[in-house]
Amino acid sequence: MNNKLLNIINSLLILICLTSVCGGLVYRFYSLNQLGLTVSLILAVIFFIIIQYFRLLANKKTKLPLPAKPESNKFRLTNFLLFTSYFLLLAFCFYILFNHRTANAIISPWQTMPKYFFIAYGLATLFLIGNSIVNKKFALPLIVFHYFLSFSVVLISYKLNYGYDPFIHQATENLIAKTGAVEPKPFYYLGQYALVVIIHKITALPLVWLDKLLLPLLAALFLPVALWRVLKSWFDSVSLNLILILALLALSFPFLIVTTPQNLAYLLLILTILSGLFCKNFYDFLIVLLLSLAAAITHPLAGIPALIFCAFLAIYHSDRINIKKYIYPLLIIITIFILPASFYFLNQRLVSAAPNDNLAPSLDQTVLNIPGQENFILNFVYLYGFNLKFILGLLALSGIFIAYKYREQCRILRLYLTLSAALFISYLIAAKMPFAFLINYERNDYPQRILLAASLFLLPFFIISIYALLEKIAKQNIFIILSFMIFLTLLISVALYLSYPRSDNYVNSHGYAVSSADIKAVEWINQDAKSDFIVLANQQVSAAALSRFGFKKYYGSGQEQIFYYPIPTSSPLYQYYLDMVYKKPSRETMLAAMDLAGVNQGYFVLNKYWRAFTKISAEAKLFAGSWQEIDNGQVIIFKYERK
Repeated sequence: MNNKLLNIINSLLILICLTSVCGGLVYRFYSLNQLGLTVSLILAVIFFIIIQYFRLLANKKTKLPLPAKPESNKFRLTNFLLFTSYFLLLAFCFYILFNHRTANAIISPWQTMPKYFFIAYGLATLFLIGNSIVNKKFALPLIVFHYFLSFSVVLISYKLNYGYDPFIHQATENLIAKTGAVEPKPFYYLGQYALVVIIHKITALPLVWLDKLLLPLLAALFLPVALWRVLKSWFDSVSLNLILILALLALSFPFLIVTTPQNLAYLLLILTILSGLFCKNFYDFLIVLLLSLAAAITHPLAGIPALIFCAFLAIYHSDRINIKKYIYPLLIIITIFILPASFYFLNQRLVSAAPNDNLAPSLDQTVLNIPGQENFILNFVYLYGFNLKFILGLLALSGIFIAYKYREQCRILRLYLTLSAALFISYLIAAKMPFAFLINYERNDYPQRILLAASLFLLPFFIISIYALLEKIAKQNIFIILSFMIFLTLLISVALYLSYPRSDNYVNSHGYAVSSADIKAVEWINQDAKSDFIVLANQQVSAAALSRFGFKKYYGSGQEQIFYYPIPTSSPLYQYYLDMVYKKPSRETMLAAMDLAGVNQGYFVLNKYWRAFTKISAEAKLFAGSWQEIDNGQVIIFKYERK
């Protein structure tokens, strides 16, 4: 990939971030109607021109290197076969994904995917390693395609959508596109909302598909390019750099497979971290700052560490040595306490008397886990998966040791280690806090997000360790090199499996997909209801209602408004649903929920996959006025009315 194309991709990243930041701010303080859209685009273009001006100044001050000696264009059969074989295998992998799409209520995409998909993916990975060795000129674009394949399994295989949060965000984006604004307008999520809505309005592309594609596409394009820029400035071997970019897929990537504001902000944080490694002038710093702002306006849990890192970087490159010894400790203190403090005040605001029933989550196993109860393949997968954190720890320690050995060349990495340590302390503090405004099983999510941010700042040390390993392998005989290529291929394939929801004899992810039966159920309820009503249902059915009808009905007034489906899970209606499925599906429980909303009709939706479905449905039929089966009993709807 030549420098001209790299500059175009970098300019595209700048434009996307400017659209996100400018559009998010315009939306927050005004609206994304026609005028707001115009103002957002004008501001983005103005700032883009200013940033490009600084790029030209930076290029003038930098002595351009002599052009590299062009590679020979002589035809080689081996190169052609490797290139063609990879593309055929890539196309075959996409064919398998598209051919096994489903609208059923599945837990994992691997439930419908044939096992030979992993054979095709593994062979494609192996041929890509070969291309990285002999087809260096074309390998980086091929890696971009491979990243997209790796990140897009649920994007393709789930016909309706994966997860729960994406439905909420897509419904919000759809309402913003139609009306210009949705109240209330917080300072977070705006980056994603603005970006999706603005692209939708200027291209007329379907909003739902834009949302689905956003993260996998941006991650597949910008991550390999950012890594390439770092590695090119650090190491000399083109082949090892390319293989290293591919090898990073073996570290697992569950936060890059589905578009949500938090996941998009993580991507922006990673790009901020990587951009800081080759920050040499004011233009480079502007890029780091822009990425940090885009992350902050998208989600604060990734955006705040990104902004703090930006401040660290500014002080690091400052000539004022005297202020460093005072500002560095202050920034460290801020890093440690700002997120726990935010959680504390959020908890106080949302729950006046939060019960302290959320004990500090136990850290994952502290000893190696060696699974041995299943077949060899599954045991190998979880030998790697269960112990991945130890592998990451060893890679980090090895990278820190190497960086210390070359500390004069690696001085900037002190910032990364300091921030990672500070965020880890922040995680330990947050893990002790009660998140009483969340449902019990979600209360560990926020501390875990801080832990992930802390881990991301160790990325430079992972890179150093892996490159040192690749360099040693490259000096060995051909048998060892080929064995390592196969082993790396296996690890990347295992990481692909582990990065997605699973339902096997070791792990059950439990999160069912929204199904076509869920869609039919909410459509039936919408047609059947003759007056205001509420629905007690699980997350998937509620998400289906959002996808079909948006934010259609609210009951109550002011801050006490209740959505007619249990969204979010902190909604009081969700507790009534839990009472129906875990205690007793009684008429009294439904009437209490109807009283809360002030309606005369209520529906209780039960999915066949729910535990104790037979018992619950039999009891519900005793108390409900009537019921309706959907898709041969995949979903049963129980109807209640006041007498």
